[in-house]
Amino acid sequence: MILEFVLVALSLSLVHLSGIYLRYLAFRDDLPAADTRRLWQFLIILALLFIPLYTWIFSRTGIVVTTYKSTLFWGWIPFQAVFMLSLPNRILHHIFIFGMSVLWTFTIHSINTITTALFMVGAEEATVLLFYSGMFIVWYLLFLPLARHCFTSLLPAYSHFTRPAVQIYTSFLPIVMVTGYLVLINDDQLWHTWEERIARLLLPIGFFLAYHYILNASNRIYEQEQLQHNADIMKQEITYLEESRLLAADNREKIKKQQENLLKTYAELKILLQQGDIAGAQAYITQQEQVLSAAAIDSYTDYAIINAAISIYLHRAVALGITIIHKTNLPRNMGTDENDLAVLLANLLENALLASAKETGVKQITLILQHNGSQCVLEMANTCHTTLQLADDGLPKTSRSGHGLGMLSLKNFLEKYDGYADFSQETGWVRLSMYWEDKPPC
Repeated sequence: MILEFVLVALSLSLVHLSGIYLRYLAFRDDLPAADTRRLWQFLIILALLFIPLYTWIFSRTGIVVTTYKSTLFWGWIPFQAVFMLSLPNRILHHIFIFGMSVLWTFTIHSINTITTALFMVGAEEATVLLFYSGMFIVWYLLFLPLARHCFTSLLPAYSHFTRPAVQIYTSFLPIVMVTGYLVLINDDQLWHTWEERIARLLLPIGFFLAYHYILNASNRIYEQEQLQHNADIMKQEITYLEESRLLAADNREKIKKQQENLLKTYAELKILLQQGDIAGAQAYITQQEQVLSAAAIDSYTDYAIINAAISIYLHRAVALGITIIHKTNLPRNMGTDENDLAVLLANLLENALLASAKETGVKQITLILQHNGSQCVLEMANTCHTTLQLADDGLPKTSRSGHGLGMLSLKNFLEKYDGYADFSQETGWVRLSMYWEDKPPC
């Protein structure tokens, strides 16, 4: 008899591990190899500890429905706790993946219940439960390839639900769908009616159809929002490039005029020197130096596009009476793509410009762009007394239509270069500290 207790205890521990494995599939890309090994060491040790515990429980009560269902319904909690501790601060993700794994396991149990009813009617209770626990593992392994395909793609699909209310609804939907049936079957009955068995099997089918519809609708909304964001960013970049072109053209025109006047300058200097008017020649040279330094695009770095981006907005700021303090130090062989950084700077400077322009007192923008070994550091600050509203991701948000392109550009840049950004506001200043890996984009 002790062998039967051990077999049932072993099957229950495997059921708990099988549920955790499904949840692990969804998160495995987020777990480093060392953390994965540590997690499964804990889980296997926990499963091995549960085998003698369950064996002892069944030896005291016998292999009966009440004990079997109790261990099945509550034994998963320590396993889930260990798994959640390995991936903290992901509550909604855990709730969603847990609910989906419960639905999947419930589907396997429903199929297993029908199989057991077909072959084991009239058998003793202990024999039925032994057959049931063994067949669950068989059905689980048969459906495992499909489960792996489904659960590895759950979180990427879930990430399309970007609105907090929809995320909460989607997270709790699977577990809410199945909770009612779990309560109904949490009794001491060995056999239920065929109507109940069929209904339990149809439940997950109905849910997955509903979820598939919700996911498709969310994907369409997500794609439309992405297209709109991309269109807005492209419009912003076109405006920036047009201004850069105009500045470059203006710069070339000034250089052309300077070249045309160069011969005249030489002639004037020759006349002054021939006349012995040294003071006049020196004054004339000073005047020409001022003319030469009036080029529209200033040189901040060794990158022409970045220089143009900075020049455009700093010239605008000066025209609006905004004081500019800047310091740039980028290497000649920078890994960061020049165009990516130029677009980011243009968007951030425009946001700072718009905010500072509204101030009634001191108007100032500071820009520090440095290279530190393998990292780039960007620090930007601007005067702003309007309260800064931060979204869940720590970046500023706005409810005004047509705004927020700077933050979208920043998000894309951070993802592309493994960067980090922090916004803060104090004593009338908004500050951005940003770091990213100076590497070629993927």
